[in-house]
Amino acid sequence: MVRINVDFAQQIVDSAKTIVGWNVNFIDPQGIILASTDSKRIGTYHEAGHLAARTRQTRTVYHKDEYKGSNSGINYPITMNDQVVGVIGITGEPNVVGQYGFLLTKICEVFMKEYLLEIQSYDDQQRVGKLVMALLYHDLEGIQQIMGDADILADEKYVAISYMLDCLGDGQIQRQIERNITEDLQELELPLHVHIYPNMVVCLVPESKYKKWKQRVTAWETDFSPKLYIGVGTWEAVRHIYLSYRFSRMAMKYAKEHQFFCMFAENMNLELLLQSIDEQVQRQYVEKVCAALNAEEFQLLQNYFKNELSLQSTANEMMIHKNTLQYRLKQIYVKTGLDPRKFTDAVVLYIGVHLKK
Repeated sequence: MVRINVDFAQQIVDSAKTIVGWNVNFIDPQGIILASTDSKRIGTYHEAGHLAARTRQTRTVYHKDEYKGSNSGINYPITMNDQVVGVIGITGEPNVVGQYGFLLTKICEVFMKEYLLEIQSYDDQQRVGKLVMALLYHDLEGIQQIMGDADILADEKYVAISYMLDCLGDGQIQRQIERNITEDLQELELPLHVHIYPNMVVCLVPESKYKKWKQRVTAWETDFSPKLYIGVGTWEAVRHIYLSYRFSRMAMKYAKEHQFFCMFAENMNLELLLQSIDEQVQRQYVEKVCAALNAEEFQLLQNYFKNELSLQSTANEMMIHKNTLQYRLKQIYVKTGLDPRKFTDAVVLYIGVHLKK
């Protein structure tokens, strides 16, 4: 029986939400929410999903209290090889979210078929894909099945590198960039790479090939920016490369949000910590700290922090008098109760400015 692990299930729901826009859950056949875009629900029991898995029939929830642990929405059983491997659920008013049912199940179908293809095929190219997927999702059984007791990759450390294509729905351009990246990785003799639906390529680069890979980044930026963003993870032993993959995704997300072509996790420090915070918590923090500020004040704080809290440097960059800057900083203090000129208050404001999308 196909078993879906947590990381793979989370990849499915994250990608699904990107496309349909509503919260999505992946429920295992026993009714436990394995992954969700609403992190509070992970690990809880979902009665409607459990019934959908047992009956192999779509289960609609019209009222929150209708089934234990279930919000309004629709839950679709997912079968592979005539076995129910889980249930994909979309949260919302059924008459609204029901229109996404076909799309949601197709997304799952694509993921499952890709994963099964990698898991079940043993020719050279597909074997590599299977290995990369198993490493990225920390599928210990899959790794053991491929590598056995001979740890053929254990002598070097690797870094996971995630590429995200941002082609605004232009499938032709996306496919062309994917082909170019794949050809480049083959030329660089980096066979450990895989395409992840809908718009990612991930490669694993050993220390011995990293210099060659990094030299190619400039060419990629020239050819593909701003349709491509790259996140570079941390160096790990190959069996722990799933940790590097998680960091590479955080770095990639940061790169896109702040319009950097390539971001390295090792350079992110505070940013890496903030990227790991739940998005709802981030929004609540920004609303609490920065709700009173207008766009001009946000820009002022960005310049102020960029200039290391230097009044003179900030005033010079903004082409205003130092006393004017002092006055505007004082107005921010009046509005928020946080004084940007005081270190402890400045840290609170810096985090708020950084988290604001």
